[in-house]
Amino acid sequence: INIFETDMFQEGKIAIQDPSASLVVHLANPQLNWRVADICAAPGGKSFYIAERMNNTGSILAIDKYESKLRFIEEGAKKLGITNIKTMVGDAADLDFDEPFDLVLADVPCTGLGTISKKPDIKWKRELEDIIKLNKIQENILESAAEIVKPGGVLVYSTCTIEPTENYLIIEKFLKNHTEFILDPAERYLPDKVCLNGMLQTFPHRHSCDGAFAARMIKKIE
Repeated sequence: INIFETDMFQEGKIAIQDPSASLVVHLANPQLNWRVADICAAPGGKSFYIAERMNNTGSILAIDKYESKLRFIEEGAKKLGITNIKTMVGDAADLDFDEPFDLVLADVPCTGLGTISKKPDIKWKRELEDIIKLNKIQENILESAAEIVKPGGVLVYSTCTIEPTENYLIIEKFLKNHTEFILDPAERYLPDKVCLNGMLQTFPHRHSCDGAFAARMIKKIE
């Protein structure tokens, strides 16, 4: 059976994503009526699951740099009966809002080295220079995301790579420079077997899903 051709899928009764992506949302732990920003949102899978966890309450602003990609989110939300998602064209590294958010999800551009089982050609397309360039982008997006989290709010940084320099080393550096944020241990929200150093970390050979990383941070209330 091709699940994409089933009535269940066509009628929007189910959505499909890798378990590692859903674990990021479990770690984010969105609550009813929260104001959420998903700042690298396309194609929208995590936004949809956040909306489901929030029972279609509150608001989710799904941002992407490319307008052409936003239609996937809009069409997907309509199909799934989700009404609390709005889309916006925006650069995740340069955000400015009058009102801060309860939750900001930064699912940043990365090498995608955790998805090699689905995209085997990745290993031939990535060079060391790519990681160095991406690190700068990742850091800039995380800095931007931090600015729009309200005191007491949640910042989640995530990738679909297993490369340490794109993952916990970015978080280590960020927390050192931003003492207003503290790491919220992933073990509080996820099974121990997918946690490493207080963060989500999956490996394809160990967890039978994509390799992914996420860190949940709380902005201190002054």
